[in-house]
Amino acid sequence: MNVEGNWQGKQVLVTGASSGIGRSTALHLADAGATVYLLARRIFDLERVASEIEGRGGRALALACDIESGADLMAAEHRVRQSSGKLDVLINNAGITAHGRFDQSLPAVLRKTMEINFFAMTEVTRIFLPLLKAARGAQIMLVSTPTGLFGVPGRYAYAASKAAGHAFMETLSMELKENHISTHIFCPGYVQTGLRSSGLAADGEVLSEEQEKGAMEASEAAALLIRALARNKRIAFTGLNGRVMYFLRALAPRLLEKLILKKVGSG
Repeated sequence: MNVEGNWQGKQVLVTGASSGIGRSTALHLADAGATVYLLARRIFDLERVASEIEGRGGRALALACDIESGADLMAAEHRVRQSSGKLDVLINNAGITAHGRFDQSLPAVLRKTMEINFFAMTEVTRIFLPLLKAARGAQIMLVSTPTGLFGVPGRYAYAASKAAGHAFMETLSMELKENHISTHIFCPGYVQTGLRSSGLAADGEVLSEEQEKGAMEASEAAALLIRALARNKRIAFTGLNGRVMYFLRALAPRLLEKLILKKVGSG
């Protein structure tokens, strides 16, 4: 697949790279000439992705890493520093979803969701920031969701964690201007990934839900993610729903609330 932008020689790190959008993004960028650093907990899955990339003539390094572990992140940073001494793009893709109403969910569900989607993500960014500063014109992307723009019933923990990530990225955009680092937020709609079989239910157990009908393929979502980076988009969507939510949250929040409640069957 042809991807937009000039990626030849770029050094790119992708978290959550063993499957879904992360894997597809890594494959596309490696095909386009980037060196890709793959981060995820499951080394066997990462090595399969790295082997696939190398089999297609690309360059990849699999780095087993639990992003909740400071020691793991420091070890991964050391490997990247030894390999290239800089990082052109950081794609914070790793994350977890959580389904359930606030008044029916265990407090631990929110804490775990915030830990992975927000606190771990900010720590990844903090640890790799010196390498990003070493590459003029570096980019940081957060893979998020339209739910991070405006809360949705039954997704309070997921929405809150992503909304916090949005504020973080917007702040970094201003703080890092002097370092010529830009930030980007990618809000795909439903994508064919394993989120619904690895997220958290209200009782803290692992979700086991069917894929949303009409969900976009991960490869297509990854191509749109890369296009957003190439075009230097501050925030990007994959469908009309996200764009509508983005504009209505400021222009007509009560109308947006009615539309959401109608969609989820709560009003």
